[in-house]
Order: sequence, then C-alpha cells, then structure tokens
Amino acid sequence: MRHRLLFDNPLHLERSVQLYLSIERTHLDGLVMFLAVAELRGFRAAARHLGVTPSAVSQAIRSLEERVGAPLFSRTTRSVGLTEAGDRLLAHARPAVDMLTAGLDAASGLGGQISGRLRINVPRPSLPLLVNRLLPDFLDTHPNVHLELVGEDRPIDIVEEGFDAGIRLGDFVQVDMVAVWLTPPERFVVVGAPAFFRKHGRPTSPNDLHGYRCILLQQSTRVLDQWQFAVDSQRLTVGIEGPLVVNDVEACIRSTLRGVGLFRLPRSLVMSYLESGDLESVLDSYSEEVPGLSLYYPSRSQSLPKLRAFVEFATKKMRRKFQPGDYLPAPDRSKPVR
Repeated sequence: MRHRLLFDNPLHLERSVQLYLSIERTHLDGLVMFLAVAELRGFRAAARHLGVTPSAVSQAIRSLEERVGAPLFSRTTRSVGLTEAGDRLLAHARPAVDMLTAGLDAASGLGGQISGRLRINVPRPSLPLLVNRLLPDFLDTHPNVHLELVGEDRPIDIVEEGFDAGIRLGDFVQVDMVAVWLTPPERFVVVGAPAFFRKHGRPTSPNDLHGYRCILLQQSTRVLDQWQFAVDSQRLTVGIEGPLVVNDVEACIRSTLRGVGLFRLPRSLVMSYLESGDLESVLDSYSEEVPGLSLYYPSRSQSLPKLRAFVEFATKKMRRKFQPGDYLPAPDRSKPVR
C-alpha cells in the first residue's frame, strides 16, 4: 500500500525543520516537491496538491537535480518515473519525513485543540445510520470540527485519496491501519415484497433461487451475481440471475418493495420494512452472519485530537443493537407534534 502523503502542510514542515537542520530552504523546497512528484507520479498533480504552479515544481526539481548531479525523474509526454538516483533519494527521504511528521503529530496531539476538517469515507448505504446516531450531537460537542462524510461503494485507499479514516464491513485492514469495531455482527437476509411471494411463491432452499427473479447489485465495475449462505456450517455460494442491475443499495431496496424481485442485504438496512410487513424475508435458517462496521485509520494518525474525539464518540454511539428506525429519516423533535 502506498504511504500517505506526508507533506500536507509544507510550510509547517519547513519552519519546524529549518530551526534544527543546516539545510537551505531551496533544498527543503526541492525535497518536499520531489516527494510529491514521486508519490503522485506527475508534476501537475504535485503542483495541485501543494498549491503551487507546475513551473515552480519543475524549477525546484531542476535545482535539486543540479545539487544531486543526476536526473531524478525520467519524463515522457505520458508518464513520470523515477531514475536510479531518484529511487535512492526516495528510499532515504521518505522514512526521514515519516519520522519527522510522526513527531510533529505526536507533539501537536498533546492537549491540542479539537478542530479542523475531518474526512470520513463511508459505504453509501451506511450514511443514514451515521447521521442518525452521530448528528447533530458530535458537531454540537465539537463545534470547531468540520465533518465530511463521503459515501461511495468502491474500495479505495483512504490515505491516497485524502481521508482521515474510513468505515466498512468487517475488520480486515491493510498494513499500518488500526481498526475499531462500531456495530455488532448481523445477518444477511433475502427479502421480497408480499405481492412478489403471492405471485411467485417462496424459495425453501438456497438452490431454489435459480428459478426466481433477483435484483443484482453492481459495485464499481463488478456485478454481485453470487449470494452466500450457511448450510450445515459450510458456506454455499449460489449464482443468481435477474432482470435488473443497480449500482445503488437504496434503489435496490425500492425495487424490491415494488415487487421487481428478491434482494440480499444486511438485515439492519430493512428492519423497518420487515417490521411493517412491507417486506418479508426467506431462507432465514441459511442466512450468513457477517462482522459489523469497523472504523479504520492509519496507525500514525491516532494522536490527532479530532480523530481521537471522533473515534471515542462513534464507539459510544454506534455499538448498541440495531433499531428499526436507524436508517429512516429522523423527525425534527424541535417542532410541535400535531
């Protein structure tokens, strides 16, 4: 996995380093820009990230190459790659900046103010749950934090895309990540509308699904056309087919409510519809239990006050059992009930 960009605030980095290192500012500028180009594999991308012009990046790299005495990048019209000299410099510069930034983070985390922008990447279907359980209380408790909840279904590298933390099903995390569980394990269920079952009958075993219309969820470029079940303590995978493919879970649920077909998803997402009778579940004895949601973030970020505050608040609010209203719009309780 690619390291996080460690120079989000290059001015802060410069001022801290120049107090203690006998290095010229132009050299430090060049190292910061060299790392940006090396990580992002492009001069324009590095310029956008650092908030400078591409010509400033090019000039800084040229100066650094003159000091080194060898080209650091091999450049074509379509790509930017490291030369042997660039590889050697990166191998030494990145660990050094890692250690320096870790020290700055650790120092600023001691008694630091809980403030700033906090970006959390969340599976799109889980956004209503987070809003209902965490807001507005978290923002009222920490008014200087600007929270960004970004919902998407594709797997991403949260470090590379500029997020402080991510939330997803399960507790598997990549190297250098810390995972904290948020919600209890739950079961996947197959649901359908009562009218659908009256018209088509009910499957009694997973293999019966071959004869039923199902709704397929598309995640990124992959269509989930296989459903998993537990049969005699063994996992059974069943291929499913149907007339509808949708890349949004909420749209899949709405299509299920309208009798288009059967759909499989975590039970918490449709608890309210199961309780009201608008949806019914089948094959419950074969349902597979999966881990709940986990919050994960780079291990080096634990010292950030804003992230520590969010982790503490979220674990307190999210770990209770699911309720039917967790995914429904919450009423405004400040308005009088008529």
